[in-house]
Amino acid sequence: MALNDKPNKPQTDKNHSFFQSFKHAARGIGFAIKHETNLRRDILIAVLVLLAAYFLHLPQTDFLWLILVSFLVFQAELWNSVAEYIVDLTTQHAYYPLAKVIKDLSAGIVLLTALFAVIVGAIIFIPALLKLLNLS
Repeated sequence: MALNDKPNKPQTDKNHSFFQSFKHAARGIGFAIKHETNLRRDILIAVLVLLAAYFLHLPQTDFLWLILVSFLVFQAELWNSVAEYIVDLTTQHAYYPLAKVIKDLSAGIVLLTALFAVIVGAIIFIPALLKLLNLS
């Protein structure tokens, strides 16, 4: 090993560049996609919703709302995963009533965000589908 070679050890200090930060963020998202079934399901639903919006020729503002609520759901899922991993790390998978409350609250955030997404989707898609079926 040359003098300038650093041993391969985990990074414990701050990121030194935008690209280093981006790499870690992308790795985190990749981990979540690989390990979080709910996030994969949410991504699939978002893709299907955006495809439906495209085929229904919805206006650009509707697309923006659908993209916004999709990303809010993704963000809620990621925060829920963070909370679950932190609780599991600190409790070492033992049961604590307060740990359960934290996990339940975190899941509640996802539920409320998903409910908001469904409401926005209904406001956008119901009139579009009624128009398509000539029922409006």
